[in-house]
Amino acid sequence: MPPLNRDALQSRLSQRVLALIGSLGLTGMGLFDSSQLSSSPELVETSYHDASSLSSGPIFSSRQQCPLDLPFSCTNTTDMDVDLCCFEYPGGVVLQTQFWDYKPATGPNDSFTLHGLWPDNCDGSFEQFCDNSMEISDPVSIIEQHDRGLLDTMHKYWKDFKGNDAYLWKHEWNKHGTCYSTLKPSCYGNQMSAYNNVVDYFNQSVALFTSLPTYDWLVEAGITPSETATYTKSQILEALTSKFGAEPYIRCDTTNALQEVWYFHHLRGSLVGGDYLPIDTLTTSRCRSDGIRFPPKVPGLNPTQTHTVPGPSPTDPTVKGHIRLSGQQGCLIRNGHWYTSGACAGYSLIQLETGSVNLKSSGGYCTIHEGGFICAHNVQPFEFEYDQETGIISANGQSTFSADAIPRGRVQQKIMLGHGQIDFNLKFSMN
Repeated sequence: MPPLNRDALQSRLSQRVLALIGSLGLTGMGLFDSSQLSSSPELVETSYHDASSLSSGPIFSSRQQCPLDLPFSCTNTTDMDVDLCCFEYPGGVVLQTQFWDYKPATGPNDSFTLHGLWPDNCDGSFEQFCDNSMEISDPVSIIEQHDRGLLDTMHKYWKDFKGNDAYLWKHEWNKHGTCYSTLKPSCYGNQMSAYNNVVDYFNQSVALFTSLPTYDWLVEAGITPSETATYTKSQILEALTSKFGAEPYIRCDTTNALQEVWYFHHLRGSLVGGDYLPIDTLTTSRCRSDGIRFPPKVPGLNPTQTHTVPGPSPTDPTVKGHIRLSGQQGCLIRNGHWYTSGACAGYSLIQLETGSVNLKSSGGYCTIHEGGFICAHNVQPFEFEYDQETGIISANGQSTFSADAIPRGRVQQKIMLGHGQIDFNLKFSMN
């Protein structure tokens, strides 16, 4: 897919800034004249939405000044000597993820729902739960205090398929929002008040979602919800790519029904500026080439468990099994090490409401610590991804694990996340 030309990019940026302005109610209050929106995307580089002022009416106020000639994230060819309040790093790929939960119907029948706004690393991996000092416990109270209209919009479109919207919002901020370098409290200087950055994250998530009307784009291309019609992968991707300007990622459930759409972007400046550049997906779709279903939303049926990271069914949230290594002898023992001369440890795979999983052995919960896979009683559970079709376990978007050598005899070998001397996948095998 060729990159957008400058005029097209500027038009898209202008539309997205206007979408954000509209979502904040600025045009109706006479606080912003849309005619001021120039053809230069630099306009959004030096302004932000001061969430602390929303109780008395939203305004755009001066944020930390950033250079206007910054490159988009992940496009720099040399090391960037720049304030990370002005350059998103390491999570320079911004993913806007949308779900079509059709059984039961989640959200409006004529709209995908918003799931999150994720800062992935340039290689497609990601960090999680980056700063526990920024975590929140009650997103509803925070948002309600600052912007009731935003909260109403989130209740309509930012839906949890099990009905616990507030849990999903808390999880998305704590897991992903805390990883944005440009949302650190220090980036707000003396304009920082309680939870400005949290409200900015939710505002930006909603604004970007609003500018990406997946359902409308599909319907415009003749791809409509149906119990009988099917579509090809190329039909769906062409419909979305022609509107977005780059190829998104689509995910299908086990019945080959369209379930998710992810839009990838590079970002210039702070997330608050909303200066996005559409890029092609970094993830390969496994939807079949044809016969893709787009079912209408059906109320009142049992929830589907076909989300970003599929796992065990909701009726059996914990399953028992072993963890083996692809292409290698042996398996993991209770501390998470690789062993070839004894019995495999039993592991519990615990399904979370968000679609991720925890892993636990008799040694304790498992985590990634200093790049290594360990299980112990004194660690915080890590949110792994689990692919039910392949049994492969991933962490931070990476499915490759490694070790320095093959263990022999009574030797245990530590497992590391990422490539190394000996690469393999970790595969969960149910008992």
